[in-house]
Amino acid sequence: MTRLPSGLSISGELTSSEDITVLGHFEGQLIVDNNHVEIGASANVRAKVVARAVTICGTLEGNVIATERVDVQPTASVRGHLTTPSLSLLEGARFTGSVDPTRTEAAMRVAKYRQKQGT
Repeated sequence: MTRLPSGLSISGELTSSEDITVLGHFEGQLIVDNNHVEIGASANVRAKVVARAVTICGTLEGNVIATERVDVQPTASVRGHLTTPSLSLLEGARFTGSVDPTRTEAAMRVAKYRQKQGT
């Protein structure tokens, strides 16, 4: 598991073949196709996130493509578009945006293609 600590600020594209926990500030693209991304309570993320599963406890602004599920915890603030077949939105969580449960597979293929093309 890779941890991005709370004092760290990263801008760019991060690709990993293992689970990632973000506790600091991240802006850009976070791609972990077959793994889990956790956005910790102290995290501030402005990014496109592509993963198997995503757990959000902190602040996320951007688009999420998750092939398995997205869990939005009570401490979370999410603004964006979620593409996932399963969404858990717990009481107290703030969510502004849209959810598309039907296009997950197609969205994942497009994200992988764009990553290979560098766009």
